[in-house]
Amino acid sequence: MQIAESQVPERRFYHQFGGSVFNDASFGFMPAFMDIHTGETHLSSYESGEPAAIHILDGLPRKWVSDWDDHGQAVSLQIGVIAGFMRTGVFYTLSEILNQLSDA
Repeated sequence: MQIAESQVPERRFYHQFGGSVFNDASFGFMPAFMDIHTGETHLSSYESGEPAAIHILDGLPRKWVSDWDDHGQAVSLQIGVIAGFMRTGVFYTLSEILNQLSDA
């Protein structure tokens, strides 16, 4: 399987955690982002729409991005856009997930 050029940085980041950020024990959680001002959410994805295994900015609405690099890649988000996870249509922050797992 050939790795797309856009996935190389993701793979480097992912492997520094031994390949298990939320990989095998994801419990159905998918990396996502939410605009806290509107409640709008988006799953993390590539520009093509393909789901991403970790949080990346490529597939987010342009209005959510505040800065791009010299190659046109998103590098920062507008204030109020936060990273988290989606599960069964509900958005969770990492803190909420960790607290719920430890309370179970």
